[in-house]
Amino acid sequence: MRLVPCPDCGPREPGEFVCLGDSGGHPVGEDGLAEALYGRANAKGPVEELWWHKFGCRRWLKLRRNSATNEFVP
Repeated sequence: MRLVPCPDCGPREPGEFVCLGDSGGHPVGEDGLAEALYGRANAKGPVEELWWHKFGCRRWLKLRRNSATNEFVP
């Protein structure tokens, strides 16, 4: 089972978190949203994502995850 590394609480189950997705900025308006959803590269490899520890420390985390293996990388 994959655990999400929280710097405050330690490794936790993914059900405690909400993933907002790519941390590269979020679109504003309908045109930006359509481009972000349908025009992104979605490349394999390390990506930076925003995660919110909803059922723990309630902290926003910027984590790197390898999208090919679904594992978190330091």
